[in-house]
Amino acid sequence: RAEISQALAEVPAARRDGMAFLVENMPAADLLALPAEFLLENLQLAYDGWETAAWRASVTQEKFFNDVLPYSCLNEARDPWRAQLREISLPLIAGCKTPGEAAQVLNQKLFSKLNVRYNTSRQRPDQSPRETMQSGIATCTGLAILLVDACRSVGIPARVAGTPMWSNLRGNHTWVEVWDGEWHFTGAAEPDPAGLDHGWFVHDASTAKRDVPEQAIYASSFRRTEVTFPLVWSPGDKSVSAVNVTERYAAKVSRAAEAGVR
Repeated sequence: RAEISQALAEVPAARRDGMAFLVENMPAADLLALPAEFLLENLQLAYDGWETAAWRASVTQEKFFNDVLPYSCLNEARDPWRAQLREISLPLIAGCKTPGEAAQVLNQKLFSKLNVRYNTSRQRPDQSPRETMQSGIATCTGLAILLVDACRSVGIPARVAGTPMWSNLRGNHTWVEVWDGEWHFTGAAEPDPAGLDHGWFVHDASTAKRDVPEQAIYASSFRRTEVTFPLVWSPGDKSVSAVNVTERYAAKVSRAAEAGVR
């Protein structure tokens, strides 16, 4: 209580709504563990990234609160990642005018810059940015968390998306969504030459089943919802909220088919 009270008391008045949003929606474990210093630094850097972004006018406060300001994506360790990723990411996106363009550039350049690659020998699936950067390896979830946090560090609304099981029962997968007027998707460390909304899993995503929880597609949400993100590596953990976005993936594939695009 003392740390949370300190964070609320010391935050600048113009940014108090942002801190209140975090406190209102924080998982219980974070309310018990995170110090005021961590919360205040995260908030200051998040606002600075949002307010100085070239696309600031296109990102509402609501989008900022839920998809830029949060210090976590899923249940990963709570690292103070924002300053380091901002320092690395800003030069990479110099000249980018939209969040979608900047996210594509980050996906193309960030992982080689950090010498991070996909490898199933990673310590665990839900690695934090620090853990992934230190080890140099991660699987889809760790890579997605790293890309989402890099995006957030420079004011790009981003979130983790995934399915606990493809409809053909071939396994689970995790990827990234970024906001540029609407939500778009991309595979972390798998930039497609055709840009956003393309990738090897497009067909698999189109066959997901909204009303079958094990085969639906979810996007993470820091704001509390009635849906939980399926943490397949920790099935008893219900601390991460989500929205069911299955229908949007089927709709994207339908529009692409109508246009003759794979």
